[in-house]
Amino acid sequence: MGEPQRILVVDDEVGMREGCRRILAAEGFVVETAADGRAALEHFQAAGGFDVVISDLKMPRMGGMDLIEALHAIDEDALLLVITAYATIDTAVDATKRGAYGYIPKPFTPDELLLHVRNGLEKRALRLEARQLREERERRLLEVAFERSKSTTILNCMTDGVLVINRHGQIVLRNQALSRILPDGMPLPTPVETLGIPELSDLVLEVVRSEDALIASKELAIGPCTYMVNAAPVREPVGETLGAVAVLRDITALKKLEVAKSMFVSMVAHELKSPLATIESSLGLILSGAAGNDAERDRHLMNRALLRATTLRTLVGDLLNLTAIETGNFTLKRTRTDVCRVVREVVDGLADKAAEKGVSLALACDEPLAASEILADTNAIHSVITNLIDNAIKYTPKGGHVSVRVDDAGAYARVSVQDDGIGMTAAERDRVFDEFYRVKNEQTAAIPGTGLGLTLVRRLVEMHQGRIDVDSTPGRGSTFRVRLPTTAYAQGA
Repeated sequence: MGEPQRILVVDDEVGMREGCRRILAAEGFVVETAADGRAALEHFQAAGGFDVVISDLKMPRMGGMDLIEALHAIDEDALLLVITAYATIDTAVDATKRGAYGYIPKPFTPDELLLHVRNGLEKRALRLEARQLREERERRLLEVAFERSKSTTILNCMTDGVLVINRHGQIVLRNQALSRILPDGMPLPTPVETLGIPELSDLVLEVVRSEDALIASKELAIGPCTYMVNAAPVREPVGETLGAVAVLRDITALKKLEVAKSMFVSMVAHELKSPLATIESSLGLILSGAAGNDAERDRHLMNRALLRATTLRTLVGDLLNLTAIETGNFTLKRTRTDVCRVVREVVDGLADKAAEKGVSLALACDEPLAASEILADTNAIHSVITNLIDNAIKYTPKGGHVSVRVDDAGAYARVSVQDDGIGMTAAERDRVFDEFYRVKNEQTAAIPGTGLGLTLVRRLVEMHQGRIDVDSTPGRGSTFRVRLPTTAYAQGA
């Protein structure tokens, strides 16, 4: 049981106050009294309100009409009843306008008093319950709106496109990411077919119409991009399908990487196949003895096999180094290194290759070179210079020239490798340092390579806080320039 309801009886006649108090207290109400309107108002405010106020109209200091109006302004839910010996239609209407529930004409019986009080309390309870239900409904609406706002915010923060359709195949929800993928501006709901992508429409409609909990996945090409679409049904707890949700994830970069890896595997297989075939045939010819005993010929075949084995070792080394750099496992062992000495060693090592192809190879190194000494990993710099000069020889036709120069460039030692070979277009020049990229045309078709050399060169130069750039013109050759900070600059920094 709840707390007993509280009633305030206001009348300037002691007998009336006490009579009402006894009748109401006998029914379990908590009853308090006041002798006039002013005292009743003060008591009402001090007590924090009453459930029912029964007031006479004619009282000193403050009459019943003024009291009812004042109390109604304080608590519009309080039940206000008027008792008066001068009840008329006009007074009843006036009292009602000021906030009274009703009036009880004097004299009245205990049953009449209780009937008015109970009817009024019942109506008050219904009014309070209706208000509570209305407030609860408004609170729930606010919660629903808040949850919808949160859901919308979450969906719009997703980088994947989200598409929701109802059981009738109409789009009812999409996030901002989807609006960037598919045509935007269509009103919702709208049939999924209006997207103009039959494969996507068929996929989500198949999920909606399936009797099983079908989750479908498919790769779709939409414009220049490729998306992995995963669609799943939206079901009620009883199992009825309400619609479907599809998530579109952009896998364009992954597809490009997959293609690049396939091309890389194909190129590596080709690069491995050719030198292995040469090594196998050379060694097989020597071991078979089919061509007799010719020491000079055997020596030539062995040198040929050794050269091809060196090519294989270089290829494997580039692969391992690039992998180590990508995974963060590549360690530079820096020491004071003379750039001129390293470049001269590389040029001497490639002189025979240049002569064999009929390409002149020249070196110019300023002596003494103030910027010649750098703090670097000698093997790494050796690999950088070797790649650049070897490429210049490979892409320069017979009778061409390759010039290598080492000079000062302010705080850097600069190594320039210039050739008058086939050159590159601007588009080719922009991609020449990309992984697996090779210039493809009739002139490069017969030139071996994996597209990793220049990628490795750039990574190694950047690891030394250096810079590399290239100038090139089709048919007129290319010039690669590497700048490496000198020890003097490094110490000053």
